[in-house]
Amino acid sequence: MARSPLMAALASLLALAGAGSALAARSASSHSGGGCKSARSSDFSGGKCPGGRFHRGPGAAKHVLFYRPHHGHCRDATLAPNRHDLARVRAATLCLINRERTRHGERPLYWNLHLLSAAQAHTESMAFGAYFAHVGPRGLTPLMRLRRTGYIANSREGYEIAENIGWGSLWLGTPKAIVATWMGSAGHRANILDRHFRDTGIGVSPHTNGLAHGQRGGIYTEDFGVIVG
Repeated sequence: MARSPLMAALASLLALAGAGSALAARSASSHSGGGCKSARSSDFSGGKCPGGRFHRGPGAAKHVLFYRPHHGHCRDATLAPNRHDLARVRAATLCLINRERTRHGERPLYWNLHLLSAAQAHTESMAFGAYFAHVGPRGLTPLMRLRRTGYIANSREGYEIAENIGWGSLWLGTPKAIVATWMGSAGHRANILDRHFRDTGIGVSPHTNGLAHGQRGGIYTEDFGVIVG
């Protein structure tokens, strides 16, 4: 990787949701050489609303692929996203995420249909809107999106949520490259390894043309959550 041209920009967006909210942003970028491959990622950490014990949120996802690491390796980890293989790319991404959680003594995450719907919708919004941010053009935040899908069903439920987003062109848009980038950033890593989370949803789009100057790659959103009842 040291010989490959790479431009990366990492941003952390921190928010506390519930009765009120606080917002802060940090960004950093690095550049090694010129060249044509690029990648970016950003994390949102922690809409929180206090509650009691943890349990899995509503709408546990069915009819989606779920890969487990085999001898430490995840199937399809280097698969380039296209419109025919998004289920495999999602499964590979979650496999890599769960491999990291297991290595650090945390339980695996499982698919949730509400989180999956929110993550895919936001990914497509970024892909076809040619923007890269947690807040959409109409002002929808991660918390608002998860309320709309029904993951947070009512104001009496406690919850904790977070979101990682990232995109990369060419090989930097594979599940392996995206998860490696997230794990190399403190904010993304903290979301991935948060011991409270139980549920996840991953959105993927191969339409990076608006962000990568015509190159193909992958745009990813991963939503994390737990409902506290």
